[in-house]
Amino acid sequence: MSRILLFALGFALTGGGPEPLAPPQRLPPPDAAQPFDVAPVLQWERRLPGPPVESATHTERSRPATDGDTLFLGYAAVPRLARIDRLTGEVLRTYDARAPVQAEPVLAADKVFFVDSAGYTWCYAIDGDEPLWSHYGGAPIASRPTLHNGLLIVASVDDVVYALGVDDGLIRWRYQRPADPTRDSELTLFGAPSPVVAGSLVLAGFSDGAVVGLGLGGGEVQWERRAGEGRYPDIIGTPLVIDTEAYVGGYSEPLVSLDLITRNVRWRLDVGSAAAPAVVGDRLYHGATDGKLRAIDRRTGEVVWTWDSETTGALTTPQPTDAGLVVASSDGGLYLVDAETGALIWQYDPGYLLSGITAAPLVVGRQLLAVTNAGRLLSFISPEPEPLDSIPPMMDWSEKPAGPADQP
Repeated sequence: MSRILLFALGFALTGGGPEPLAPPQRLPPPDAAQPFDVAPVLQWERRLPGPPVESATHTERSRPATDGDTLFLGYAAVPRLARIDRLTGEVLRTYDARAPVQAEPVLAADKVFFVDSAGYTWCYAIDGDEPLWSHYGGAPIASRPTLHNGLLIVASVDDVVYALGVDDGLIRWRYQRPADPTRDSELTLFGAPSPVVAGSLVLAGFSDGAVVGLGLGGGEVQWERRAGEGRYPDIIGTPLVIDTEAYVGGYSEPLVSLDLITRNVRWRLDVGSAAAPAVVGDRLYHGATDGKLRAIDRRTGEVVWTWDSETTGALTTPQPTDAGLVVASSDGGLYLVDAETGALIWQYDPGYLLSGITAAPLVVGRQLLAVTNAGRLLSFISPEPEPLDSIPPMMDWSEKPAGPADQP
């Protein structure tokens, strides 16, 4: 909607007179423990370390992780993970790897675990300069590992899932998905979902569209179910498990609600998935590969509303906030969408030749952090109204001093 149209609409709604001035807004410190409840403004922007980005296909896949005051972020240009001051964007320390770090790291106590695109898994003390251990898995890793009860469970892009001991990095078990003889290996996508622990099982998704339940203790196959279909049935988005129900999607299609007890599909929707959905109450919010965000009744699979980003890129996992749903497009920008109606509230276009945001944004209090495919870390702040006692009182024009024309 144009500014002229917005002005005309505001003029009409106020009966032809000017709107009362809104209270001024201020930027709280990024560490303010307050809700993200209004559309944000850009606070700062930092270029990620490394040489300038030149490739037209450059993609930043790593989402930041935070321990409160600092961020841990991998990037595509250099083989290391960075620890960054969350308030300023300053790089405080780096952790060496063998290749670029293209997945969100995992923090536990005083350690950080991360993976790289050469196939290595790393464990560092947060304040350490040398790795405590590393493990080579043989193939690139592009998804966040899962930490559970002394195990670090990793999924590589060659359809292998394995569990490592968190103390020593030694392998505890390994599962290799058999190749699908009916599918050309060149058509498989580069990626894999993060393993998900559900009770005594590890749910893993594979390039043939299968979801497999593996035993947590030894990696034995307990059951499997084909979920993905179409040209690209690959399970890339991490399954979302709520109680005994899993929401799983193939890259081309469909999105299904899977009963983990009966392994039956409760409902399906013919849309593709590149990221996990989000749940708030009875609503499932799903960012699809067609560039559309949908609100779905998770009990029935009925679509409540659809918002179109008007991009050709896949959408990230939506981030629910008090202000709405924060979502990004791999071929577009950053958006804030009303969770009840699907109306667009706010958007930000990175504005670079290499546009798009592939990694899901991170919301911490009033701060929103996003990594663009052009290699920029962006920090936004959700403003808060100025305290009422700091706003000068408005003049009462009905009591203005008498002028010459008012004299008797």
